[in-house]
Amino acid sequence: MNLEPLTRTLGRLDALRPTWEDFPERDACFAELAGFLESHIRPGQPFDLKAIHPNPLWMLLEDRLSTALSAWSKVTPGPGGVGCIRQWYSSGVIIDRAGVRLGFDVIPLLRAYDWPDRQDLTGRLADTLDALLITHRHLDHYDADLVRACLARGKPVYLPETVACQWQPQELLHAVHDGDEWIVGDLQLSAHVGPHIWRDTVEELPVCIYSVVGADGQAVVYGGDADYTRLPDLRLDVPVQLYFLPWRAPNAAYESGHELQTGTLRDAFDRLIQRIQPRAVLFQHCAELEHVHDGFPASFDLALDLKQASPVPAELLFWGETIAP
Repeated sequence: MNLEPLTRTLGRLDALRPTWEDFPERDACFAELAGFLESHIRPGQPFDLKAIHPNPLWMLLEDRLSTALSAWSKVTPGPGGVGCIRQWYSSGVIIDRAGVRLGFDVIPLLRAYDWPDRQDLTGRLADTLDALLITHRHLDHYDADLVRACLARGKPVYLPETVACQWQPQELLHAVHDGDEWIVGDLQLSAHVGPHIWRDTVEELPVCIYSVVGADGQAVVYGGDADYTRLPDLRLDVPVQLYFLPWRAPNAAYESGHELQTGTLRDAFDRLIQRIQPRAVLFQHCAELEHVHDGFPASFDLALDLKQASPVPAELLFWGETIAP
C-alpha cells in the first residue's frame, strides 16, 4: 500500500495558495486527487475504508486536518471585514468574520467506520468554534458528539427543528425554523428552509439555508445540500458576496443521462447565478469519502468544469485550506 502519490499531490497543492484567479496547476492537483481516491478507497481496493483498520489514508488526512486546526486555533478572528473561509472535511466550513468563528456542517470524522478520534478533533473543534450551525440530519453534515461537546463548552448550536427535537431542551440548543433571525457577536444571521437535493418536497428532508451578514452589509449564504434551483426567498436586501454550492446536480432535471433530464448541470448553475447573483461561488462536498467508497465519483471534475464556465469568481478548496472571500 503506497500513499506516496497522494502525499506528493497534496504537497504540490499546499505550495499553490488558493486564489480566485484561474490556476491550472491547482486544477490538475484536484484531478489527481480524484483519481487516487476513486482507485484506492472503494471495496477491495488498497485502502478500502470499511475493511482496512486502522486506515492509513484516513490517518494521513486526519493528520492534515489536525495540523490545520492547530494553526487556525492560534488565530483570533479579526473584528472587521469578511475575514476568511476555512475548509474543513467535505462540506464542513469554518467562517471567521467580525471577530466570530462559525462552523457550518462541521464533522470531526466519519463515524460510520468506527475510527477512533485519535487527534481529539471533536474536542478541539468545540474549543475553537464560537457557534455550530447544522443544515440537516445526514451524518456527513451532523455529528452528535460535536454538538454535545459544543454545548458542554457553552457554545450555541443551531439545528433544524426536526433534529433539535431529538435532544433535551436546553438554552444553548436552538431549533431553527423558516424565517428565524438572530445575532451572534456583531453578525446578523437568518435561516430559511428548503428541499434537499434529489428530494421532491421540503417535508421529505428539510435543509436550513443560513445567511450571515456583517457590518460591511454583505452576506455569505451556506445551504449545505439544499437544492439550489429551488431555494426559498431568502429576503436579503444586501449583496451576496459568497454562495457555497454542493457538488452534484441538484435533481433529476439536471442529471446527465437521467430519463427526466431537461437541462444540464451548467443550466442549474446559471439558474443559481441569476437568482442569487453572488459575487463569488465556493464549491463544496467534493470527494466525500463515504460517497466515493459507495461508488460515487469524487466530482472534482464537475466543480472544475463549472469553475471554468462561471461568470463570477469561483473556486474549490481541499481540506485544511483557507481563502479570503
